[in-house]
Amino acid sequence: MNNVSQANFLLIDGVLRPDAITHLYQRSEPLEIEPLYIGTRWQELHDLGPILVSLRGSSDLISETLQNAIQPADSSLLYSLAPMNIVAGHLRRFIAPPDVLGSNALLRFADPLVARYWLGSYQGAHLDAMLGPIEAWHVPENQHSWELAGSSEWRSIFRAASPPEWVDAYAQLGEIQLSALDQAARWRFMERLNQSFERRHPQLLAQLDTSTRTQWFNKRLDEADAWGLSSERSLAIWVEYTLRWGEGFTLHPNTPYQHWLARTPKALKLSPELRIQQMDDDCLDVEMIKEV
Repeated sequence: MNNVSQANFLLIDGVLRPDAITHLYQRSEPLEIEPLYIGTRWQELHDLGPILVSLRGSSDLISETLQNAIQPADSSLLYSLAPMNIVAGHLRRFIAPPDVLGSNALLRFADPLVARYWLGSYQGAHLDAMLGPIEAWHVPENQHSWELAGSSEWRSIFRAASPPEWVDAYAQLGEIQLSALDQAARWRFMERLNQSFERRHPQLLAQLDTSTRTQWFNKRLDEADAWGLSSERSLAIWVEYTLRWGEGFTLHPNTPYQHWLARTPKALKLSPELRIQQMDDDCLDVEMIKEV
């Protein structure tokens, strides 16, 4: 079934909707509810993990999900002819998949943003294997909060053919998947940066055209990465001071950054991470003294 409204499973992210299980049991309609952490070593956190809901017959949950797919979206819709236990068992394969770097981190595939990028990194038979008994996985495709708000759009990922026999290697996250998950993390990080700037630097932020703000954030984060920064604290400092001091603030002469370097000759011996954080600490101290 290609129509989103014909979905018969709801997948909720318990982190984004922490009261989901309580509210589901309070509904006056027959629902089969399966927190996917049940039966795993994360069972005590079952209310914060992925929650699969089987919808028997017509359900208001479908229309409510379609109507309420506003940012931040916290659920996606699935269609499958398989029973609940088969769909749940398949999805549990992805709770903490191994990756090519040797890690086994939790994968929040119930977060629609994560699912959108993660599933979008597969093609062909590999995608069919990842979907398994799921014939269609529909995720809301929200825009950034500063972009023009329109009607909610959904991206549908379909299984093209019968899935191949499952082997555990299918679940491993390769470099393409890790890159896709990094892009999902960047999307959400840009949202947090924008919210922070709205509180702290609303006038400066207003100078960034909303039609090009996404591109501006991406360029700044690419610059920070090229400069050697990786932690969220350092990335946020870089973007904030670019907003305050202008693009290329570390390169141009006679800038606040160059003045700080002149006063702090040992700074150039620090790693990029420590240097940008030291600059931020020193500049904040100066600003606090001025305010006093």
